[in-house]
Amino acid sequence: MNTTTLCKPLGCLALFSVGLCLFFGCALIFVAQLYGIDGPTVQEGQVRAETLLTALEQYKTDTGTYPPDLQTLIPAYLPEIPRPAPRWEYTYTVETNGEGFVIFFEVGRNFDGDYCEYERETKAWRCSDAI
Repeated sequence: MNTTTLCKPLGCLALFSVGLCLFFGCALIFVAQLYGIDGPTVQEGQVRAETLLTALEQYKTDTGTYPPDLQTLIPAYLPEIPRPAPRWEYTYTVETNGEGFVIFFEVGRNFDGDYCEYERETKAWRCSDAI
């Protein structure tokens, strides 16, 4: 038997298999991002925000107001802005006078728009009822 003849079909089969795996892998990543399958749970998002909340309070202690945006905390207060999950971000809004803020993140392991937000006044997380 000629090994060259045998290797060519196997090479095509291997190439087809690799292509098929790449296609389904990319499709899975797309669906995960689209539907939030890889998003944070309530607990993950809250725990990962602890260093961010500490940095915000330290900034306020040092300057008298909260920062206008989270990037202001880098590098003096944080090496980078933490994320509730990879590819997900916290949303930060500060009051116009700089005296208060809200941190917000979407809970991504379900499909109904659940979220959690931290209010500085109460120093507590409040999450949507559907969670």
